Amino acid sequence: MMSLGLTFARPAALLLLATLPIFLFLGVRFGLRRRRLPRPALWLRAATIALLSLALAEPLLTTGGGTSSTVFVVDQSRSISPEVASQATEWVETALADSGRSARAAIITFGSSPILAQPAERTGEIGNGWTDSTLPPEEATNTDIQSALALARALPLGGSRRLVLLSDGAENAGDVLFQANEAAAERIPIDVVPLPGVGADDLRIDGASAPSSTWQGEPFEVLVSVASGGGGAGSVELWIDGALKQSIPATFDAGLTSFQFDVTDLEPGFHALETRVVSTTAVDTYAENNRQPLALVVRDQPHLLLVAPDGSDVGTIRGALERRGARVDLTNPGGLPSQLSAIAEFDAIVLNNVPVELLALDQLAALREATRSLGRGLIVLGGTSSYGPGGYAGTVLEETLPVTVKVTEGRERERVALLLIVDRSGSMSYDPLGGSSKIDMAKEAVTRAASSLADGDIVGILAFDNEQQWIIEMTEITGDATRREIANKVAAVEPEGGTEIYPALSLGFDAISNVEADAKHIVLLTDGKSRTGTRESYQQLLDQVVTANTTLSSIAVGEDADQELLQFLSEEGNGRYHFTNRPEDIPRVTLEEAQSAGSQSVLRGVFQPIQTQPSPIMAAFDPETLPQLDGYDFAEAKPNAQVVLTSDRNDPLLAKWQYGLGRVVAWTGDDGADFARAWTSWDRYDEFWAGVVRWSLPDPDARPLRINAERDGNETVLTVDALAPDGGYVDLAETAARVTSPSGAITELTLFQTAPGQYQARVAAPDPGAYQVELSQTRGNVTLREMTGFAVPPSPELQPQPGAGALLRAIAARTNGRVLGLDDASLAFSGASSDGEALRHFRPIWYLPLALGLLTLLAEIAIRMGFTPWRRP
Repeated sequence: MMSLGLTFARPAALLLLATLPIFLFLGVRFGLRRRRLPRPALWLRAATIALLSLALAEPLLTTGGGTSSTVFVVDQSRSISPEVASQATEWVETALADSGRSARAAIITFGSSPILAQPAERTGEIGNGWTDSTLPPEEATNTDIQSALALARALPLGGSRRLVLLSDGAENAGDVLFQANEAAAERIPIDVVPLPGVGADDLRIDGASAPSSTWQGEPFEVLVSVASGGGGAGSVELWIDGALKQSIPATFDAGLTSFQFDVTDLEPGFHALETRVVSTTAVDTYAENNRQPLALVVRDQPHLLLVAPDGSDVGTIRGALERRGARVDLTNPGGLPSQLSAIAEFDAIVLNNVPVELLALDQLAALREATRSLGRGLIVLGGTSSYGPGGYAGTVLEETLPVTVKVTEGRERERVALLLIVDRSGSMSYDPLGGSSKIDMAKEAVTRAASSLADGDIVGILAFDNEQQWIIEMTEITGDATRREIANKVAAVEPEGGTEIYPALSLGFDAISNVEADAKHIVLLTDGKSRTGTRESYQQLLDQVVTANTTLSSIAVGEDADQELLQFLSEEGNGRYHFTNRPEDIPRVTLEEAQSAGSQSVLRGVFQPIQTQPSPIMAAFDPETLPQLDGYDFAEAKPNAQVVLTSDRNDPLLAKWQYGLGRVVAWTGDDGADFARAWTSWDRYDEFWAGVVRWSLPDPDARPLRINAERDGNETVLTVDALAPDGGYVDLAETAARVTSPSGAITELTLFQTAPGQYQARVAAPDPGAYQVELSQTRGNVTLREMTGFAVPPSPELQPQPGAGALLRAIAARTNGRVLGLDDASLAFSGASSDGEALRHFRPIWYLPLALGLLTLLAEIAIRMGFTPWRRP
């Protein structure tokens, strides 16, 4: 029913009508009573003012109707098959035909976005032209029901309305329940007509995963999950850069079946991966969901910095690392960079038996921050100059490690007894190089060794030739006074006589066995051969030494020393054997032995490593096949550390942990120079260290420019996070991307900053596949370049949505709508509608009062001038 009305655009102008009483009063008093104004003229003037006031108020004539409108919202996304789409079209046409000619309707089609296919008209005037309004292919790649319902609610229909949604409910963009709640608040019912979507019986790839980047030479896995409703036979394939690399014949179970591809030896650079499933007997309705692309970047070989003291033999460990694909730079401790930007050039740093005294504080700080803030790897190898002997306790380096060096420098320390048995025979006065004599070097070595012990330790110095002389009997160190006394007495020793080792060793053992100490260690230093003692007598003595928890190390000085005997003594005494031809080496070797005993951080004895928990480092090894070790640096695992290998005493041998952004590995054995000699001949030595390095390496995705790609409807949003070397954000930097599509087309993009350190760009309607991205960012005078990639999966439309039916029912329930079937088209216009107001049309008619006002003004003038048709002038 049509209704008419009148309103005003400027109603405030009607206030001018309030002046009419005043105008009439003045007209009567000064016009009519004084006979200056005819009575009709007065009334015409009043009418003129009233009409002009109405014209200024801009009157509008309103018309409107109160009919109800039905909006059909039709899903045309890719999940709706052509057969189902035809059924939906037929359903709408049947509903329009059964509605009656007086009903009104509008039609919206949608996929990624909605299209008004048919504006609101009387149903009798709607033809089939709306069916020609099909979605472009790129608009059918998603289902956004929310946007379609939002448009249906916003249409200016007037009167009441109802919405009828024809969809499979497979929403993959937006939030339709939000629109359902809005419609419920407006009392707009939404009827739903569930349409058949993608069935679960179709053979398809449900998902595939692989690392987005990896290091050169590092093997990785590609995992594929294949779904099938009824099962069947076929194969699963892996394609790399457009070529078939692996194919797995498969029998698919009903439901999900998982497959794994192992990939190795890819060249550095970008690689486009694609997993495919091929059906032989399984039901396969849609070929488009049989593929899943992946993007992979293989980084160049990892760059390692191997730090070792001058004179160290690092050929074995360096060769193992280089043979397994690493690029290794060698430096001494002084060459370790102290600048964070310089140390950041390396992916991991390996400290090989490095004492902390050779590293400056700024070097240690840079090492810690490179690990904690930049994510660089750190591997610390043990030895006689590392961990406890290396003075790690209480330092920044110990803070970084997953282990604590608990017993060193008098802190939570066991009491140590050290006996130095020194040859003072006449041959020790000989100097083959014309420098300091062997006895002078021995005296210096003994003094330094005794000084290295802590207060509370016990030290004894026994000199021997043909006879034995106590320089210092077993004495507790009580301070610097004791150390000065030792130095003075040692300085008075003079060489004389021959060499008798066995009596001196027997006397020394008797003395050290009678002292109270937690650890007892004997160091024998000689350059000659003993004339007494047999192998059997030595063995009996050594058995007593070992039984008394005492260790014996020997130092052979020169070619004349009884090297065979001394090596035998150290091996059977669970100690170490040293040989030197240079007197200058005597203090260094002796000091190492003293530190080893004094720190109580080197434990000797052959043992088999024990694996205590699984780890990627040990994934390829049977722990029972690991070679034995002869010793290790004693340490204790920190609470959050993962201890992978232990000694037979349950002390950590291989421990690791996450330290900030980086990973740290502690190996309390050594590289094979002493503790792990048997490991150097192990045929899997290289593989073991490759596993250690591989675990410690930073995430290959942790680059200065990190990209993330997310699908947003039919667009892909590229987000780049820019990080500075110190871990902070990089802002206001010129950032660009060169994107190469699977077809080879190149797109140049400029990324704009959207958040601190974050830059974004959009790629419109990308085809499925792997995309290579070359990023560039200008930071001051430096342009940083990075290669990465992302993969655009096939449209999610072809994946079944188990909860689609429940979603449609929830829409109807929240809005008091109905769930209609494909046979219920005749009921489309019979449901309850909303209580909307009628839509009104406005027509301006200001010109009518204005014209009438002008006519009354002319009539008033004519009357005053006497020009009237009934009266002659």
